[in-house]
Amino acid sequence: MSEHIIDHYANQIPILPGEYLPAYLARLRKMTCGIEPRRLMSFSGSTQMGKLHQLFPRVASCFAYRPSERERSGALLQEHLGARYWRGFLDERAYKEHVQQVNLKVKSKRSIFDGEELLDSLKPMKFCEHCRDDDIDRYGTPMWHAAHQVTSLYVCEKHRVPLHQFSMEPDKTLLDYPVITNFVAAKSASVQADPLRTWLDVASKQLLKIRTIHNRERIKDIKSDMARAFRAKETPYTMRVNIEYRNAWRSYAADSLNALCPNEQCFKFFLARPSLGLTQQLKQNAPVRHPLIFLLAMKFAEDMVGGNLS
Repeated sequence: MSEHIIDHYANQIPILPGEYLPAYLARLRKMTCGIEPRRLMSFSGSTQMGKLHQLFPRVASCFAYRPSERERSGALLQEHLGARYWRGFLDERAYKEHVQQVNLKVKSKRSIFDGEELLDSLKPMKFCEHCRDDDIDRYGTPMWHAAHQVTSLYVCEKHRVPLHQFSMEPDKTLLDYPVITNFVAAKSASVQADPLRTWLDVASKQLLKIRTIHNRERIKDIKSDMARAFRAKETPYTMRVNIEYRNAWRSYAADSLNALCPNEQCFKFFLARPSLGLTQQLKQNAPVRHPLIFLLAMKFAEDMVGGNLS
């Protein structure tokens, strides 16, 4: 098997510990300026770079079972922090089929999670000022950390300080900001703490601490707990939940998404999607939803019926 260019350069310029994978690809591109973006990205079936952070976890998923001559299968992602967060929401068989499709150059859907594209505005690049200083001292480059890019994380686990957010201009991508430059630092703003973000941050960190296989079991248990709390009745074909709970969830989801990101297009999209209703968050075998929506359903359940599901 011929070695792909990504394997060749990944051995020469390895990913830094904890580095955000899409940013690493952007950094590779900058350090190997002679490579065409299409050639670099061909391992994932992409035809262009686009906004690399929007492609996560699609780009990252292609590394999870990636073979190569140097036996680097999954080396860039096997325990890539952040993978534990979203892989727990995926059926492993469906996940492997997705990767296989990409490897065979079969057109695969752009996103793994329903509504991922619309949640893009909820995902500004984030960094910790202290981590940035530490990285400059240790590696000579202020890298983007994978742990900071999880959508629902707002506080640095290591330094216990609010993360800073940086929103790229519409015509810019990580190719323009492969590392946290002084310009990025100057244009960033600290995440403002509030009860919802604090709860999401804590719940997300708890999921990140659990290995993927146990994470899946934990999510199944939480679904069962929520279904019992709402007195939902599941049959092989449907899930019945009191209409008052369903309507309250729609209102809660809209308000929460609007608070997290004042983007009318974003939360109206979710309100119009039956697949993102409360019953779909409770069903064990429902198609995958974005983890943020599931976390909001957990918070909604705790607020409505009491108890601690996280």
